[in-house]
Amino acid sequence: MAAIETKERLGRSLGFFSTFAIGTGTMIGAGIFILPGIAFTNAGAGAIFSFLIGGIISIATAISMAELATGMPMAGGSYYYISRTMGAAFGAIIGLGSWLALVFKGTFALIGLAEYFQVFYPSSIYFVAAVSGLLLLVVNYRGSKSSGSLQNIIIILLLVILAIFLAKVFFFVELENFNSVMPYGPVSVLTTTGTIFISYLGLAELAAISEEVKNPSRNLPRAFIASAVVVTIFYVLIMIAVVGVSSLHGGSTTITPLADIANLIYGERGRFLIVFAALLATLSTANGAILSSSRFPFAMSRDALMPQWFVEIHKKYETPYNSILVTGVIMVLLLFLFDIEQLARLGGAFNILIYVLLNLAVIVLRKRTLPEYEPTFRDPFFPFTQIIGIIGSLILLPLLGGMPLLFAISLIALGAWWHWFYGRGKATPRYNLFDLLENNIEPVVIKSESVVKVLVPISNVKREHDLLKLADCLGDEIVGLHVIKVPDQTTLKFAQEAFHNKKIEIDSHFKEEFEQYPVILGHKRKYITAFDHSVSNSIIEQAEVENVDLVIMGWHESNRFQYSLGDVTNEVLSSLKHHIVLLKGYLIHKTTKILVAYNGKDNSVYGLHLAKKLAINTGAKIEIITIVSPDEDKDRKKEISEKLRAISKSEEMISISFKMLERYSVEDAILEASNNADLTVIGDSSQRFKVSFLGTLPQRVARHSRNPVLIVKRSKPISKQNITYLLKKNANILREKLNKSFK
Repeated sequence: MAAIETKERLGRSLGFFSTFAIGTGTMIGAGIFILPGIAFTNAGAGAIFSFLIGGIISIATAISMAELATGMPMAGGSYYYISRTMGAAFGAIIGLGSWLALVFKGTFALIGLAEYFQVFYPSSIYFVAAVSGLLLLVVNYRGSKSSGSLQNIIIILLLVILAIFLAKVFFFVELENFNSVMPYGPVSVLTTTGTIFISYLGLAELAAISEEVKNPSRNLPRAFIASAVVVTIFYVLIMIAVVGVSSLHGGSTTITPLADIANLIYGERGRFLIVFAALLATLSTANGAILSSSRFPFAMSRDALMPQWFVEIHKKYETPYNSILVTGVIMVLLLFLFDIEQLARLGGAFNILIYVLLNLAVIVLRKRTLPEYEPTFRDPFFPFTQIIGIIGSLILLPLLGGMPLLFAISLIALGAWWHWFYGRGKATPRYNLFDLLENNIEPVVIKSESVVKVLVPISNVKREHDLLKLADCLGDEIVGLHVIKVPDQTTLKFAQEAFHNKKIEIDSHFKEEFEQYPVILGHKRKYITAFDHSVSNSIIEQAEVENVDLVIMGWHESNRFQYSLGDVTNEVLSSLKHHIVLLKGYLIHKTTKILVAYNGKDNSVYGLHLAKKLAINTGAKIEIITIVSPDEDKDRKKEISEKLRAISKSEEMISISFKMLERYSVEDAILEASNNADLTVIGDSSQRFKVSFLGTLPQRVARHSRNPVLIVKRSKPISKQNITYLLKKNANILREKLNKSFK
C-alpha cells in the first residue's frame, strides 16, 4: 500500500480589503482627528509639509516592506524580517520596539477616543479610555476574523465621513492663511514630523499579520502601498483644511479641531458626524494596535526570545491569548503614565528605528540572499527608495526631544541585554548580520581542500620540531619562515647584504633543522628568510604573499606566574587574516588520543576537522566532548547527543567516540577530560570583536592543562583582526607614498 503524503498548511482569512483596512484604519484613525491640532500649534501652516514628509518616508518604507513581506510572509512582520536579516540580537531590539510602538499608539488612540467621547457624555477621560481598552482586548481575544470584520466596517464608514467633511470645508478655505508657509521655521516642520510620525505606524501592523493574508504575493504589496498613499493623501488634505479655515475657528485651541470646524460649517449635525467618525477612528486604531502588537511577543517566543508561555493557544478561540492579554493590560496601564503628545513622540521614536532597519534589511538582502527569501515583488526604484526611508527617518530621530531619544537608546540597550540574558545560545536565528554579509549563515562545513598551504614561523629550536610535525600532519605544502629582526636604524637591504657577506653573525641552524626534518608525508616544502624591522609584520606579510591557508605558531614558555602569548603572537593574532593554530606545550613522541572540545560553533567545527587530519596521520583516536548545563532542556540534550552520534559515525578511517558531560563549569570539565588525552583541541571564542586576542575559556584551559593544547581560530572576513589588518595595510601604503613624495 502506497504511503500517504501528509502536509500542513496555515489558514489565510484576510483578503486585500481586510488587510488594507487594518493598515489604513490604524494609520488614518486616531491621528487624523487628534494630531492636526497638535501639529498646527507646533508648526502652523508648515504642518502640511510635516505630514507630507512623513508620508513620503512611509511610502518609501511601504515599498520596502512589500518586498520583505512577499519574501517572508510570516507572523511577527518587521520583527521577523529584521531578525532573519540581522540576527537574534537585532530581533530582540526590534521585537520589543515594534511591540512597544504599537502599544503606545494603542494607548494614544484610547485617550483620543475618550476625548471625543466627552462630546456625547462628559466623564472621566481615563475611565472611558480604560474601559474601551478592556472591551477591545476581549474582541481580539476571540480571534482575528472578528477583528478583521470590525475593521472593514469601520474603515468604510470613516472614509465616507471624511470625504463628505472635506467636500464642503474646501469651499471655506481662505488662501491668506497660507501666506506664511513656515511661520516657526523649517526645524519646526521636521520636529512636528517626528511628533506625528506615530500616525504611520500601521505599516508595522500590516507586516505583523502577513501570515494570515490570502494570496500574499499579490495582496501584500497592494495593501502596503495603497495604505501608505491613501493615508498620506487624507492627512495632507485634512491639514490643508485645518490651516485653510484656521481664521474661522481661531486656530487650534483644543485637541478636537475637526469637530470644531464641522460645527462651524455643518452645524451640530456635522459636529456629531465628525465626533462619531473620530470615535470609529480611534476605536479602529486601538483595535488594530492590539490585534497586531500581540503578534510580536508571540513571534519572539517562537524564536526562544520570550518564554513559551506567550505561544500558548486558546483551546476554543485558537488565539495567542496570553500575548493579547499582556499587550492589552500594558496598553491600559500606560494611560496613567504619559500625556497624549508624549505618547505620540515615544511611539514615533520607536517607529523611526523600525523604519531605518526595515529599509536597511532590503539593501542587505539584495546583496546577500537568504535561502528561504524569494520575494515575488521587488522594488523597481532600489536603492533610492531605501535611502529616502533611512535618511529621512534618521533626520527626525534627534528632533523628537530628549525623552524619546533616551527611550530609543534605552530600548536598544534593553533588547541587547535581553538577548544576552535570555536568548543567547538558543534564540533563532543562530547567525547574525555579519554571517549573512559573509554568506555564512548555514552551519560551517569544512571541505577537504586539494592542497592546504601552511606557514610555520620558526624562532625557537625546541619548538620547531613540534610545529613542523603539526604542519606535516595538517597541510600539504609547508612554508618555513625565519624572520631576521633588523634595527630601525639599519636599512633592510643593508642587513640582507651583511647577512650574505657574513658581516653580521646570524644563527643559521633554523634552516638546517628545517632541511633535515624528515618529510613523513612527502609534502612540498619552502624555506623563507625575511628581513624586517617587525617580526609580527613579516609573518602577516609573508602569509599574505604566500597565500597560505593556515598559520601554525607556538605559545611562549611560562613567565613565572602565567603563560604568555608573547608580543609577536599577540600582534599576529590582532591582525592576521588567515586561520591560525596555537600550540601550548610539547607534543609527545606518539600521540594516541586526541580530545576535541566541541560546541558546534565555527572554531570547534574547524578544530574537529584538523583533529581528524591529525588522527589520520598519527593513528590516534578522537574523543569528542560537549559540555551542557545540568539545567538544560531534555529535548535539547537529546538533540545534542544525536548530533554527536552522527559525527562519530561519519568517518570510517578514524576511531571517534563522544561524551556529553553535564557540568556547570565548562572549563573544569575540559581540564578534567584533558588529563586523559595526549592532545586537547579547543576552538577559540566565536566572537568577532572581543577585547582580548583569544577567548577567556581557551586561554584558561591552555594555561592550566597538564598536557599540550591546540587552540584553533578561524579567520572571518568581518572581524576585529581583518579590520586591523586593512587599517595597517592602508597606513603602510600611505606611509610609502609620503616617503616617495619627500624624496
